[in-house]
Amino acid sequence: MKRFAIGLCFSLLLPALLAAQAGAAPGQKLILEFVDGAELTVTTANQAVLKYNAGIFEGDAIPVGATVATGPGTSAELRIKPNGSILKLSRGSVFKVSSLGTAAKDKNAFTLASGKVRAVAAKGGNYELRSQTAVCGVRGTDFSFGVEEGSKAILMVSDGLVQFDKLDASGAVLGSLPIGAGQAADAFAASFAAFAFDMGAYAEEFGDMAFARLLESDVPPEARGAEPQAQPQQDLSPKEAAEALEPDQAAVESGLAKWIREALGMEIGSVTINGATYSKAVIQPNMRFGKVKLGLYLPIIYTSDLFDPDDWYRPGGNDEWSFGSEGFGDGDYADGAADLARDLALKIKYFEYGEQMVDPFFLKVGNLSNLTLGHGLIMRNYANDTEFPAVRRVGFNVGLDREGGGFEAIVNDLAAPEIFGLRGFFRPISGFKLALGGSLVADIAPAANLEDGVREGLGDPMLLGAGIDLDLPVIASDALSLRLFADGAVTLPYLREDIAGADAGLQYELVYDEGSGELRNWGASAGVMGKFLFMSYRLEYRYFTGLFRPSFFDATYDRNRSAYAMEYAYLAANPDSGDDLPNIMGVYGEGGFSFMKDKLGFSFGYMLPWAPGESFSEVNGSDEFRASFYIRKGLIPIFDAAGSVSYERRGLAKALADGDFSLLDENSFFGGEILIPVPKTPTLDLAIMFKTVPVYLYDLDGNVTNIDSPEIKPSVSIETRFHL
Repeated sequence: MKRFAIGLCFSLLLPALLAAQAGAAPGQKLILEFVDGAELTVTTANQAVLKYNAGIFEGDAIPVGATVATGPGTSAELRIKPNGSILKLSRGSVFKVSSLGTAAKDKNAFTLASGKVRAVAAKGGNYELRSQTAVCGVRGTDFSFGVEEGSKAILMVSDGLVQFDKLDASGAVLGSLPIGAGQAADAFAASFAAFAFDMGAYAEEFGDMAFARLLESDVPPEARGAEPQAQPQQDLSPKEAAEALEPDQAAVESGLAKWIREALGMEIGSVTINGATYSKAVIQPNMRFGKVKLGLYLPIIYTSDLFDPDDWYRPGGNDEWSFGSEGFGDGDYADGAADLARDLALKIKYFEYGEQMVDPFFLKVGNLSNLTLGHGLIMRNYANDTEFPAVRRVGFNVGLDREGGGFEAIVNDLAAPEIFGLRGFFRPISGFKLALGGSLVADIAPAANLEDGVREGLGDPMLLGAGIDLDLPVIASDALSLRLFADGAVTLPYLREDIAGADAGLQYELVYDEGSGELRNWGASAGVMGKFLFMSYRLEYRYFTGLFRPSFFDATYDRNRSAYAMEYAYLAANPDSGDDLPNIMGVYGEGGFSFMKDKLGFSFGYMLPWAPGESFSEVNGSDEFRASFYIRKGLIPIFDAAGSVSYERRGLAKALADGDFSLLDENSFFGGEILIPVPKTPTLDLAIMFKTVPVYLYDLDGNVTNIDSPEIKPSVSIETRFHL
């Protein structure tokens, strides 16, 4: 099933491979097998520049004398044919193909100007990889080499033997070392000597160098091995020389072992659901195949007995481990098939391919926290996972961007869809990136959790958001991007039933007053967004009237949707009541930064509102605040903790001014986790997860009695995570 899904995804997402370009001399060829990202260029010996997907494609041969450059967000995987050696270039690398042999045993020479390369080299071949300060002489081995101009030229060998030469400015050899498996050396170190490394040290330097598409097993086993190329130095003892020539088997991992170590995770701990504490045991594999990311969630959440299925928690009353057996057993095959599909879908925590506004195709499925439509004036960072794992939803977000136009679509839960979003856009000028778009978002059941009588009294409404937008990418590169945008939108209800003061139907008069000819309950924004090196940015001007709220469907929407239904039903019955609300304008700014190879990052966003003729105290309930912060493993020495936290809040200034600020209320979203390694146990981590969740009260009929004012409480889960 997994192989079929991945194959189907790639067949839909990747364009057909074009004919290979002319390249290497007869014999060996260097093939561009896979590119993860969009910024890759190949500059040929005659200075012709071939850009990825516009001159050079996956499957093409890279000519001798060409220089391959990957952008800060792009890596590439290559294969030497026919001998089968594979190479990976990291993000931000500059790599030259100096020569390719005309026979399998002839020398293949490369130059790494900057960045990192990992090679699994076939035995029987002859390879040379050099920088300005070092040369690696290789036959059959698995090694990684990283260069930072003027400060580092580090080699780490996982399997086999590499002769490592240190060079002076003129290229003369200053010293030579045989570097065996489990050993490393740095040409810029104060002492040019081999030293042992463990997997932690390797991960620090080359943790991003695992192959995504190619596997070590792609290199034929009989063509791999540790064939010494150079004799040990004279100053090594016979024992040291022998150890240098023998592979360190503890440092050698098969492709399967590496995949298991990186992909498989297990959680054992507790979780709070609706104020009650449960125990849990969860197997949670996380896999990545190039641009494809897949996470599964295989839980047993129980009260007291792990081995008693009757004691297991059932999300939404559904026995997620039945897989339709009850329906099939009773002969109700339609019900059994529906339950089977639902139970299987619940096991997918997320499936993602590509990135919105970056890749021509992107897809997200599962529990998602960042569903955004277009530039986000109607829907931004909508989260369908705020009650996870008590409520597990299978959200869906897909987008396609072709030269002439495209679309984006969103559904909050494929099993029980209630919130839908669609944006279509087209480019009226051929060859010009300017796009014009239109969006529609609908919540077809915002009052679903209210009692029947209350819901009917509100007209059983739907909430709609509709808008138009303009999008113009001005600069698009890994180092710098700049996008101009402008949006306009309205929000209004559709009543399924008549209520006092309003007939059933679309309440268009809330947007357009026929008497005065004025627009109401609308909003607009215009600004710029993009990134510069390690910083992302967004700056926009906003203007909105009546009940309209920018990013109406956001991370807090699910907990407020019933209250919004009440607001808009009242407005439908009293259309002029919105005229008393101030017209608000404001500037929203957002910036994000990442440092230390993306191991430390944070972002902040704030909208400062004001209104003509009104004091700030009258409009400060319309401000918005967003913040996030993360630390990844490998940043804090000795105590290798990690974690993240995010916070979103509307009306922050008003709460502070009124002196009733509360971190946990219906206008905020707060969550994160702290990950602490268990001392002397490298495969175990202690995870403390926290977030705010609404706590609902139910009557005997199962109706929520506090839907308009749920109590917001912290949910804290403590679990032990096992990883290989």
